[in-house]
Amino acid sequence: MGADYQAALRDHRFDLVYREGTLAALIETIMEPDHLLIENLAVLPACQGLGLGRKLMSHVESLAASLGFAEVRLYTNKLFAENVGFYAKLGYRVYREEEFRGGVAVHMSKRIKP
Repeated sequence: MGADYQAALRDHRFDLVYREGTLAALIETIMEPDHLLIENLAVLPACQGLGLGRKLMSHVESLAASLGFAEVRLYTNKLFAENVGFYAKLGYRVYREEEFRGGVAVHMSKRIKP
């Protein structure tokens, strides 16, 4: 809730998916020294189940490879078991869990071919 969106728009990459002129999904990434970090993936509730999240995840993996990265990382709240399962189905593996703001953050990664 304390995100600085002006800074994020200036410093991060956002890839957007529009359907019929409406923003349907987005993915926000950050270039780190040794990997590409997915900061945020969001799909409009009315558009969930259409494969847009998978499409954006695949896009980011291709982007990371084109930038020479061998790894994509992300994190999510452990309470969002559906999200953890979604990422696991895409080949992401948990490499760390940590307490974060009263909850548990699950850190996941996937190795890719640059």
